[in-house]
Amino acid sequence: MTIYTLKLISIYLLILVGTQHILDNNKENLVSKERTFYVAKNGNDKNPGTAALPWYSIQKGANSISPGETLVVKPGFYKEYVIVKNKGTADDSRINITSEKLHAAKCLGFQIQGEYITIDGFDIEASTLNWTGILSRGYSYLNVLNCYIHECPIGGISVTYGASHAKIIGNKLEHNGQWGVSLKGINGLVENNEITRTVQYHPKGNEPGWTGSDADGLRIFGYNHIIRSNTILDIGDPNDKGNVDPHVDGIQSWDDGPKGYPVMSNTVIEGNYIRIKHASGKGIMLDAMKGKGAHNLIIRNNIFEFRDIGISMYTGKYHDIFIYNNIFKANLNEKSWGVSMSLLNVNNYKVYNNITVDCHPEHRKIKGGKGIVDYNIAWNSDGSVPRLMPAVQSNELKGVNPKFVTYTGESGKSNYHLLQSSPAIDAGKTIKVVLFDFEGLKRPQGSGFDIGPFEFKIK
Repeated sequence: MTIYTLKLISIYLLILVGTQHILDNNKENLVSKERTFYVAKNGNDKNPGTAALPWYSIQKGANSISPGETLVVKPGFYKEYVIVKNKGTADDSRINITSEKLHAAKCLGFQIQGEYITIDGFDIEASTLNWTGILSRGYSYLNVLNCYIHECPIGGISVTYGASHAKIIGNKLEHNGQWGVSLKGINGLVENNEITRTVQYHPKGNEPGWTGSDADGLRIFGYNHIIRSNTILDIGDPNDKGNVDPHVDGIQSWDDGPKGYPVMSNTVIEGNYIRIKHASGKGIMLDAMKGKGAHNLIIRNNIFEFRDIGISMYTGKYHDIFIYNNIFKANLNEKSWGVSMSLLNVNNYKVYNNITVDCHPEHRKIKGGKGIVDYNIAWNSDGSVPRLMPAVQSNELKGVNPKFVTYTGESGKSNYHLLQSSPAIDAGKTIKVVLFDFEGLKRPQGSGFDIGPFEFKIK
């Protein structure tokens, strides 16, 4: 073999190695680019799903992507009820299905059949073929984010059969039948959702065999949930023809059958605003007909505007219930009951730093059980004397104006921040589990905790 031949072989090997290196780099670049795929109305399901050559259907995309990949759906109406069977493997290897522009991609809904799935930003209106906007039966680590879910005959979002670690965040749920969000499981987070106009009998009808007659905001079952910063408005609206005789609750839970999850426990309910105008409307309603009542609940920094009951607990063995720094507002001189809390046979309850306003005929009714009530303010805007059970305690203010920035007596039209002259400022009990107020302001701002959900900010 000549020296010339050896040189040619060397050059060939160098070219081969260099070419392979380029191919390897291109392969890596190709893989990184293919972590995101696309669906568009002008696409084709025979395409590769790239930005230039998108798929046509969301279902094709859901069937095609793998853990860690994202499906971006471009604007348009996709007449699809999408079944997501592929599954992610961890939080950083999720199946992500997202609308390219907020609420611009519209579809009939999603059924989740895998774990570590994210649905983000869609406009969803269910039909009588699928009934519920987003349904997941027992699959964990589901994220439902920033969706607009409306006009669904049986529920906006339903996560059932003991699913764990669901995150339902930033969604708007409007005029759905029966409930906005229903969650049965453990370790859930329901945060920053807006739920409005839930209706008892949806105009699209009821699913065959359905027997419910509610118009709820949230239904929460199971353990270790956080229910935070949600807005629940005008559910069970009496002016809606679909509300014939609804059972209306901002947040409801009960012991849901022998195989279902029990009434919620070990749960924090904080920073929510619940406004209900229906005469039977309750802020939080818990029932445990099979005996095992809720326990280890922290209910703090909420605003309840209601007509019947702010918090209701009866028919069950409830214990360790902590109600701190809330506002309860009802309406004077009407037929509805209007009591801030009705607690029956609850053991180890603590009720501190709450403001009750215009509750009629009594501001609270706590009967049986054992616990502590103190450091609360009860006030009627017409000057009448509030009725309390148990009677006023040593550190409570009865019949004293809390001095809000604005109080009109009409739900939705008051500003419950405190004036500088408010007797609620620095008058509360120090509670280690209420270190922030409704808006996240650190407590205390002055020499002591303020009463109510808003801490007065010292400038």
